[in-house]
Amino acid sequence: MVEPTHEKRVKSIAIIGGGPSGIATLYDLTRALKNGTSMYGSKYIRSYEQRKEVAFDKIVLFERNQFTGGVWCRKTRGNFNSDPAVPELSLQKELTNPDNIFVKAPISRELKKKLSSSSFNHPIEVKKQGGEPEDLYQWKSSAAYEKLFTNVPNKYMSFSFDPLSSKQLVDLELRYKKIAGFESADDVGNYLDDVLRNNDLTRYVRRASNVERVTKLPTGKWRLFIRQSIKKTDNSVDLWYQEDFDAVVIANGKTVPIVPSFKGFNEFYEKTKEKIWITLAKSLKDPTKLKKAKKILIVGSSVSAVDLIQYAFPRNLDKPSVFISRRSENHAGRDWADFCTHTRGITSKPEIDHFNAAEESIVFKDGTVEKGFDTVIICTGYHMYYPFLESDYLKSHSDALKFYDYTFSIDDPTLALVGNTYAAFIFNRVEAQAAALAGVWSGQKQLPITSVQLDWYNTEFPKPLRTYSVAEHFIRPLERYFLKGRKNPLDVEGKRDHVADLGLSRSNLQIIFNKIRRGELKTEELI
Repeated sequence: MVEPTHEKRVKSIAIIGGGPSGIATLYDLTRALKNGTSMYGSKYIRSYEQRKEVAFDKIVLFERNQFTGGVWCRKTRGNFNSDPAVPELSLQKELTNPDNIFVKAPISRELKKKLSSSSFNHPIEVKKQGGEPEDLYQWKSSAAYEKLFTNVPNKYMSFSFDPLSSKQLVDLELRYKKIAGFESADDVGNYLDDVLRNNDLTRYVRRASNVERVTKLPTGKWRLFIRQSIKKTDNSVDLWYQEDFDAVVIANGKTVPIVPSFKGFNEFYEKTKEKIWITLAKSLKDPTKLKKAKKILIVGSSVSAVDLIQYAFPRNLDKPSVFISRRSENHAGRDWADFCTHTRGITSKPEIDHFNAAEESIVFKDGTVEKGFDTVIICTGYHMYYPFLESDYLKSHSDALKFYDYTFSIDDPTLALVGNTYAAFIFNRVEAQAAALAGVWSGQKQLPITSVQLDWYNTEFPKPLRTYSVAEHFIRPLERYFLKGRKNPLDVEGKRDHVADLGLSRSNLQIIFNKIRRGELKTEELI
């Protein structure tokens, strides 16, 4: 291929988020060459950089925590989880709005003036007392908890450019015989650490670097305002600096919980918090505590609810003490999670109407009332939320968060999203997005005109992504933007039969769940 013109090529890229999405993006962008070739499969590319053959001059991955790995990071999940049990309730705000439960760090006029002369090597120091709202309510911890194991076959919990070897897969099978085909969250986190080391990617990563604001300059560049928090004995210090990039990849995942605004919840919580364990699933550290709970209410009925419920068993199945509040029964029987939560020992309830603090009871929308709960866990999902994007920019770019092929901003060709769509095969999906970005931003591939992108968004994006169609409707369309030498991540040895593999694994998950429910397996012995 002919090298693109200097004007067309994106030169510097900021990646926000160091989980699987960010790591996959970092890999493919660093492997892109100016001649239209991908160094897919290459562990080291420093010689190409030295000869200035790589497509991009600067790539930085910003991770707000001290450790990479996202939801799988051992040091930010389970007993290391520092998120509050519930949002700040005294403000009396609409909790369903993520802007009301996520607290941005303030940037004063004075600080912004100082930042004009700052840089990564010369940050601005701001002293704090510690425990400020922006440190408490940014939901930085992982939602994964102790004893969590995966629900996707092991070979799909890795990237195609750095797959688990046959020996590693066999070792996992031998280690986890009671959950054959699955692995612990620790294994996934360790794998992601290995990917960064094995592929010489750590040098592009800045940890403990929270991107607080992203704004678009008149020049077309993006300006990022980064905050690094340092804890000291007597106080805390924030180090701030700004840095400009040609393009930005949003890869921060879903970390801000959806919190329903239930009538009477604040009063109920304040009155009962000393005797009823009420928490967001996002903040839950150790689910083994559920086994001792006498009466449990799970708000929400998704996969995360099933994952948590199994830790409450075994218990008397003929006198159900586990309740699930559901939004709808319209899709009952759609997946293994529906079968698991509609079984003996679990009572289904409709949505909550309100909490009654005076009676310490919960009233459901069918008029039924339940009391005596000692545990209430709210697991109602997560927002697709990008708090760092300036509101002024979003107001003037109404289609900025409409992403063509789930990846490319329709309104802004230098903004992209990797991850954040709900469908199976997350590792392979995000690397397909990253590979497509490498092709387009290097100038080797071209997107269709805006009207075509909008037509796709209006007709295709609203359709649900089914497991059996991920390869055809998600990955295959992105493949046309791949650089030469870049493989389709699901069209490699061992992954071509991915739909059948996942179908079998979901049957196994249902079997495991029911063995736990009947007391034939103990959760504490699974991993």
